[in-house]
Amino acid sequence: MIGSTISHYRILDKIGRGGMGVVFKAEDIRLGRIVALKFLPDELVNNSQAAERFRREPRAASALNHPNICTIFDIGDEDGRAFIAMEYLEGTSLQSFLDDTHTPLPLEKILSISLDAINGLEAAHARGIIHRDIKPANIFVTSQGAAKILDFGLAKFTATQASTDDATKMEGPISTSGEALGTAAYMSPEQALGLSLDARADLFSFGIVLYEMATGWRPFRGDTTGILLMSIVQEIPPGPMKLNPAVPAELEHIINKALEKNANLRYQTAAEMRSDLQRLQRDSRTGASAISTLPIPVAASSAQPSAVAAGPAPVRSTEPVAKPVAGVAKSRRRPLWFTSAATLLITMGIGVWLFTGHRAHALGERDTVLLADFANSTGDAVFDDTLKQALAVDLSQSPFLNIVSDANVRNTLQQMTRSPNERLTDEIAREVCQRSASKAFISGSISSLGSDYVIGLNAINCSSGDSLAREQVQASSKEKVIDALGHATARLRSELGESLPSVQKFDVPLADATTSSLDALKAYSMGNKALITEGETAAIPLFERAIELDPNFALAYASLGTAYANLRESDLAKQNYKKAYDLRGRVSAREDYAISAYYYNDVTGDLGKSDQTYELYAQAYPRNWVPHNNLGGNYAALGEWNKALAEGLEASRLNPDSGITYGSVIEFYCRLDRFKEAKETYQHAVQRGLDYPDLHYYRYGVAFLEGDSAEMQRQVEWAAGKAGREDVLLSYQSDTEAFAGHLNQSRELSRRAIDSARLAGEKETAAKRELNEALREVEFGNVVAARSEAEAALKLGSTPSTRVLAALVFARTHDSERAQKIADELEEQNPQNTKLNVYWLPTVRSAIALSRNDPTHAIEILQTATAYELGAAGPQPELGEMCYPVYLRGQAYLTLHQGTKAASEFRKFLDHKGVVINSPLAALARLGLARAYVLEDDTTHARSGYQDFLTLWKDADPDIPILVAAKSESAKIK
Repeated sequence: MIGSTISHYRILDKIGRGGMGVVFKAEDIRLGRIVALKFLPDELVNNSQAAERFRREPRAASALNHPNICTIFDIGDEDGRAFIAMEYLEGTSLQSFLDDTHTPLPLEKILSISLDAINGLEAAHARGIIHRDIKPANIFVTSQGAAKILDFGLAKFTATQASTDDATKMEGPISTSGEALGTAAYMSPEQALGLSLDARADLFSFGIVLYEMATGWRPFRGDTTGILLMSIVQEIPPGPMKLNPAVPAELEHIINKALEKNANLRYQTAAEMRSDLQRLQRDSRTGASAISTLPIPVAASSAQPSAVAAGPAPVRSTEPVAKPVAGVAKSRRRPLWFTSAATLLITMGIGVWLFTGHRAHALGERDTVLLADFANSTGDAVFDDTLKQALAVDLSQSPFLNIVSDANVRNTLQQMTRSPNERLTDEIAREVCQRSASKAFISGSISSLGSDYVIGLNAINCSSGDSLAREQVQASSKEKVIDALGHATARLRSELGESLPSVQKFDVPLADATTSSLDALKAYSMGNKALITEGETAAIPLFERAIELDPNFALAYASLGTAYANLRESDLAKQNYKKAYDLRGRVSAREDYAISAYYYNDVTGDLGKSDQTYELYAQAYPRNWVPHNNLGGNYAALGEWNKALAEGLEASRLNPDSGITYGSVIEFYCRLDRFKEAKETYQHAVQRGLDYPDLHYYRYGVAFLEGDSAEMQRQVEWAAGKAGREDVLLSYQSDTEAFAGHLNQSRELSRRAIDSARLAGEKETAAKRELNEALREVEFGNVVAARSEAEAALKLGSTPSTRVLAALVFARTHDSERAQKIADELEEQNPQNTKLNVYWLPTVRSAIALSRNDPTHAIEILQTATAYELGAAGPQPELGEMCYPVYLRGQAYLTLHQGTKAASEFRKFLDHKGVVINSPLAALARLGLARAYVLEDDTTHARSGYQDFLTLWKDADPDIPILVAAKSESAKIK
């Protein structure tokens, strides 16, 4: 088009192109001035919706005449192509300053651009026009430094400011799918939800722009539009000062107010926001520090905003303010998190007195705080441990406060030669506080005052003994004690240094976040204590009692689900996670993240949504280790071991006192064949006095790979007699014996593992142990025994996890019809389950194809699993099912007489010893490799391959069918 004339405009040059327009530099030959000419792109010319938006822009902008809004001169149509003639500007968009550099702008530039843009918005709002697409790309910075707002294509006239005709013309825009249009990353919550809008929506969008200018990062992020919009509606981004310490506190206040989810708490007008910006500009010119223009290094796993964001691979975690719990569908455990929030409302029956320490004593973001036990002088045992638990729940929702973990407390008490379960009186708490290098401890008390109760909180400096902040509240009845404590906690958080906006945003009434029933809360508290001291089996009845006392106790359901998950009782875990998810409206933001992630992982099986939730969790709570640990578990489930290790190391860095994180890191090192580092990590955990089942499980694995039978025996002895632990090591031992061809010994150990699980009340786990044996039998050639054991296992526990393993057994025993039926049912019932649909169902269907003598189809089916075949996809990682897709693909290539390709598959077992560890398939892969060499007429390697297998099985039980066949085949090689 360059050189041509459109109407009375001669095209001089192409300036650029966006999603809704192509812009040219042109000369108005009538007036002799340079203009910018914008055309609808060719691909959108016939799009009625795009055309309406294109016409909307000049109608909106032409109603405005302001130096901070790009002027519209003319609109026209040439040969069916609509165009807009507008002011020609020299300079660049704000987006060009921010693209990909993550570099904050200088404060002076931020304020200059912001004040110009706010002036433009104020002018538009005064004429009843809402822009609805404020973003850096629509803010142009001229070569003179002035900022102008562009593109009113999504603008809307408000009913109060526009004529009926204008309102009709300008209403919208709505897509054909009924979704609100706009740029997702810069939408307001009301826009993201499709609600009616007013001028305050533009102010929220501009708050996002301000955040990006000040930090270099967008506050809300997500891999998909849906996740991004969920983040905008639900999430609180890290404070700008966390991403860029040079941000003035007043600028952070302005940004936080602009980003209020509730429009009534946001800036109500552009003029109000401009006043605050002008005040900051004045103050900065009289000595306030400007924002650094250098990139601020931010750890991607902590404060840096990230896309949203538990599984049978690593541990899933959620730790209360102090108490770790564990578990997932794998052996790595999932910690609990017991968090919540406090109410700022003074309810009837609660009196409040405030005693405040000096501001100079407020905590910093690196300081940690210890919780002492409450002094209960009421004589009512219902308050014992209960109020400390409630306080832990309330404080742990704060992104600001760092609470000393319960593991750290127990270890410190042991170093003091005290019982790890000793109550933390003020005297003992102060010593623990000092030894753990904490800044303060919080002492609590409750006493009777007639029929009333007085609750006191006192934050005390560990070194000096000075009070940093003190709160006292009065409750008019026992039923109001929890509400009163929540109110006091909210005040205490503020006095300790947390910003008021943070306290307000992360604030759910304590009775809602936990329970209004003191008896239920006591049972819950006792469950958490039992979990730490005795394990899941002892904790389960107490969590069940808490639910019996309050059927709407969301946290109790979540904790019960986690206990069952740690015991590998996936069906019971799902039931409780589903109930917790349904009740999540009663919990605080932090619990909501954890409960939602567990729901996606265990109930629907959608690892993508689980990952996104954990990423949002990590963004909102950048110093919390739980989302990193559990995200590592999800990566491990799909074989992304390097990513898993990175998350595990970050979790361990954030919580160096957790045996859970050490267990995860040990496994990830093991899976990556980094045995030396795995052993060093284990030894470091032992030296720190940490203990956790996964530490022992994967130390056993490393010992097996290094041939250290003494260490293996030590780990087995550790588990002996421990409910929920013993069966895991017995199962490991059974696989070890099977790996060497000691099938009878393997069977005996499996029987013991099954009995141990049954005695612990773990029916589903017992069924999985039986299926582990069945899979071993079928691959060793004992078809009848394998099918019988699969039948027995389903009678013991029929869940999706046991059924998929049974289907694999049936397929490998040539009962393809039954296997097909189970696979079809599972697919229909679990459409979102990642591990099932990308790993297990392809494996089962491939086995079915092999049983029907269709190896080509078997290989094609397994293409889905290729990217995940080295993962720990469960149902339990210690089962001998690792790399099953690889093994079946190798068998299919053998059937097709493609020896080279078969050898490539079986060699994977030798190349990834840390992944397969002691899986019997890893032993059989040696035989598969020998058979592949035979097909290639490679006699030398074939003979060596058979010798390798037969040497490994030199003491094997002689009647194993696959061994008999191997000896016969080997003898035929000349």
